[in-house]
Amino acid sequence: MGLSALTNIAKATIISETKSLVTKNKHSFTRQARKLGQPQRWRIKLSTAPLPYQQAMAIYAQLASLDGIYGKDSLPCPLPQIGSALSVKNRVTRAVGASSVDAIVLAKEAGDAIGVGDFIQFAGHKKVYQVTLFNSDSGEVQFYPKLKFSVGVSEQIKVGKDVEFYVYSQDSDTEISITAARPVPVNIELVEVTE
Repeated sequence: MGLSALTNIAKATIISETKSLVTKNKHSFTRQARKLGQPQRWRIKLSTAPLPYQQAMAIYAQLASLDGIYGKDSLPCPLPQIGSALSVKNRVTRAVGASSVDAIVLAKEAGDAIGVGDFIQFAGHKKVYQVTLFNSDSGEVQFYPKLKFSVGVSEQIKVGKDVEFYVYSQDSDTEISITAARPVPVNIELVEVTE
């Protein structure tokens, strides 16, 4: 069972040291900022629904196999998409440090293509960004943090479930508390790799 499988049974909480917004569904986001100009990275907490002993132990075994910071894997975005974009591309080249792109929405469902708060990712990049403004008339997408890598013309902008966080487990000490007689949730904390 890989990290991808965990998202089918988990509720996600994306948190940081500076700000937290918690909803009744126990979803939240925050950001983890670093000094000396290091780009923000996301810290993600997954908490499964109460699981039978056998399933809980299978997830624990998968987490332990990540071997702390040494095991890195991709985690599909576990939070629901706010906008309705299905396919988006970048219109103009943007250099490292930019905080916006001009998007061409190729396909979407009803409503705004990209919602404020959505996570986006550029094809070929591992870093994930969060939308702070979308102008449906001009196609401008503002996001945070600033670009860590340049973005080319016609580069795909991943949205929704296509966004993948590249993560490692929070530390090499993995703890679990399970009672075989009753279902229990499994809690997992992962940190985005910022290479």
